[in-house]
Formats: sequence, C-alpha cells, structure tokens
Amino acid sequence: MAKSLGKKLKGEGAGVKASPLKKSAATKVISTKRAKGNASPKKVSKPNMPINIDSSHSPSELQATLINAEKLHLKGQLQEAWVLYQDILRQEPAHYAAIHGMGLIAAQMKSYSMAIDLFNNAIAVDKTNPRAYSNLANALASEGKNALAIKNYDKALALDPGYIDAIKNRGIVRAELKRYKEALADFAKVLELQPGYWRAHIYTANVLISMGKLDQALHAYDLGLAANPNSAALCNNLGAILCSMGRFKTALPKLDRAIKINPQYAEAFNNRAVALIGLKRNKEALINYDQALAIKPEYQDAMVGKAKLQESMGL
Repeated sequence: MAKSLGKKLKGEGAGVKASPLKKSAATKVISTKRAKGNASPKKVSKPNMPINIDSSHSPSELQATLINAEKLHLKGQLQEAWVLYQDILRQEPAHYAAIHGMGLIAAQMKSYSMAIDLFNNAIAVDKTNPRAYSNLANALASEGKNALAIKNYDKALALDPGYIDAIKNRGIVRAELKRYKEALADFAKVLELQPGYWRAHIYTANVLISMGKLDQALHAYDLGLAANPNSAALCNNLGAILCSMGRFKTALPKLDRAIKINPQYAEAFNNRAVALIGLKRNKEALINYDQALAIKPEYQDAMVGKAKLQESMGL
C-alpha cells in the first residue's frame, strides 16, 4: 500500500540568502477525492515516496493489479498507474489503497482539489488509517487551508502519535501561521523520535529566524551541519545568517564549503559576494556576482546586488 507523501525541502541548490535574510521554503505535497468516470489530472511529475508492496504470497487478480499499479506509481508512470487504480475501483469501488493511490497521484500533479476529494473518500472507506488524514492535511495546506490542515494532522497523530511526517508537516504549517512555539515543539518532537533527521534543524532555525532569535538559529544550523556535514544548503544558510549578523569573516568559510560541495550553487556565490562586500573586498564580490549570474542569468538578487555595488564603486 502506498505510504504518505510528505513535504520536503527545496533542493540543495536553494537556501537562505544573506541580505536580506529569508527563510528557506519547504514544498508541500497533497491529496484528493475520488475522481468521477475516467477523469485524471493533467500534469505529470515523478513521485518521491516510498511504496510498500506485499508480494509474500500468490496474489489474486485484484492484488496483482494493485501491485502493478504501485510499481508503476513508484517509477513515475502516473497515467498508467492511474488507469490500473481505476480498473481496481470498477471491480471494488470501496478499495482503500486504490482510492488513496489516486489521491497521491492527483497531489503529485498538483490537482489538489481532486486530491482532497480522493483522500476524503479514502477516509470514508477506512477511518483508522493515519496516512489518509496526513495526506489530506498536506493537500489542504497546499491550497492555503492551514487551519483545516492542522485539524487533519491532529487526527492522523491521534491514530499514530509517532507519525514523523505528520508531526513535521504540522510544524511547518504552524510556522506559516506564526504559531512559532507550537512549531518548535513539533520539530523538537521529530528530533526526539528521529535524532538523525537533520532537516528538522533547518525547520527549527527558520522558525527562530522568524522570531528574531538569530543566535539560537545559528546553533540550530550548527546542529544540522554536525548531523549532515556535506549539506551545501546548510553551509549556505549558516553563511547567510552569519552575514546578517555582520560576522562576514566567519561566514566566508561556510560559503566556500557550500560552493565546494555544489559548484553550481548560485545562492552561495551571491551570499559570498555579500560577505566580501562586508570585508571591503569589492572587486572579488563583483566576480562572485558574475559567477552567480552565470549559473542563473535571471537571478534578481545577484543582479540588484551587482548593480548597487558597481554604483558604489563608480563603475
């Protein structure tokens, strides 16, 4: 049966910029109602979720169809998987796994309204499965219905108090609602349950930045980097926050490390330029802005930063 599809951070190439300092974003993933007839979502994107398939026994024809659907789903062949899920529902209209799988596909295709409908239908079939509530919450959050999303995360956690994805995603939504203390409590719980989950340190740092607690945010990033020393995003974010605190000399090695890990990291080059300006190394800063723009020609922060620097230098 397909597991839940949780929110995730942007790729290692994205992160905090040094001036002004902004939070890293986390992408949301969602759910939906059961579609009518042969309707299907339009956009297709590769799934990023684990799927458990029980093939320990000789499957019935319906079970075999479900296994094939989930394999296709896992491979990113979403339209093909959708067709098989529909075939299952024609034979068994109240088949939880098929309805839930279609909800996941709709969410992946960003057809959130359809996903919400499908997840609600899955819940109607099985009110004891926390994954449907959690994915419904993700879909609702993606549509900006954060208060309702939190209620469904709560329902998922009432059924499974250790469900890390639901705890983490509830924390992200609480942070968006500026319920910072509750968000921090969620991320602390995630780290209690899974100490090696380094992204929770990033979420914690982002909340602390929003609260203006930069020293504590810096500590959270340090903890994350200790757990995952090869994260370019963490190195970049540490450099950015140090720049925001005026600690340019300390920031520079962090940004150098980010670029060494990911030489195509435009944000790190941009932040390195900010650090160099702070150290009055303007000519080197111009080179870094050019490097950022070579990677991302339409990178607005680098364009604006370079223009201001050239103006200040009389160029």
